Amino acid sequence: MSNKYLIVILRFHGDVLLTKPMIDNIKLNDPDGEIDLLLYKGTGSILEHEKSITEIIEIDNASEENIFSKIKKEINLWAKIRSKKYDYAFFLTTQWRVVPISWAIGKALKAGVDDKKRRKKLWTKSFSTIFPEALENHIIQRNLLALESLGLQVFNENLTLDPAYLEIEYKALSDSFPFLNQDNSYCVIHPTSRREKKLWDKEKFGELISLLVKKNLSVVITSGPDLQEISYVEEILANANIVDQKVLNLAGKTSLIGLAALIEGAKFFIGLDSVASHIAASVNKESITLFGPSNPVNWKPWSRKSRIIAKQDLNNIEVGDVMSLIEEMPIQ
Repeated sequence: MSNKYLIVILRFHGDVLLTKPMIDNIKLNDPDGEIDLLLYKGTGSILEHEKSITEIIEIDNASEENIFSKIKKEINLWAKIRSKKYDYAFFLTTQWRVVPISWAIGKALKAGVDDKKRRKKLWTKSFSTIFPEALENHIIQRNLLALESLGLQVFNENLTLDPAYLEIEYKALSDSFPFLNQDNSYCVIHPTSRREKKLWDKEKFGELISLLVKKNLSVVITSGPDLQEISYVEEILANANIVDQKVLNLAGKTSLIGLAALIEGAKFFIGLDSVASHIAASVNKESITLFGPSNPVNWKPWSRKSRIIAKQDLNNIEVGDVMSLIEEMPIQ
């Protein structure tokens, strides 16, 4: 009888993608094991085609429903979790909400992440073991410590998406957008983030795009589906001095899997501290990521082909800084 594993990660798209090395290592430990993910609704789309995952269980992040409806949903969740009869569970976030989820799992081996604000019995006694927070390690390394804390081995630290589905996605995109079939090279720029502090100047992005076009590169510009992000891209392009046939605006028009396929087919990628930069790492693409307030030690794209520029105030990053790194890339 195969073991059953649950990974609980109640955060955002990028955090979910960074669990992929955990999933791969669980499979290397236990090829017949069944792996479920418990996530906020909509955050697991980048992994929904991964064959190693048995089920993605989704819950609401925030809801306008009344308290009785919320309680009913939580009770139903606990019942479902209990019925799955997991053997191992890994809790990668520290919301108090995960404590009753851990109780519902029952006798499984359970690893919870350490947190200065959670060093109380209610937290520490709800898990079989507590594994260290990232500190000076990358989040991927922290996640893999969760496996080791319950006696599983770590065989590799690779972050790699299954390429088979990416080929299907790229064909669909190139059929829809003939621009991608042209006999030229393109790069992908993803200039948006959910957090305003992570945004670079629109004017600088516009100048960067203009310089790339002058170098005879085509540019594909992307964003998430949020209307504010799409509008942000339109403002960037309005400020840029560009040749239309060299720039394709796909803001809001790709899924995360589609974005991965698009980046895999590019010469290189430029973006901010967001899921898109982690996706570039997952398809082993040359990339540049602009970091502001986040700690790049913990959150830099997990790839040797990744380059970062980190300034506490993103406004202090100049277009020339980015162009210098592009010149260093082995993409000629």
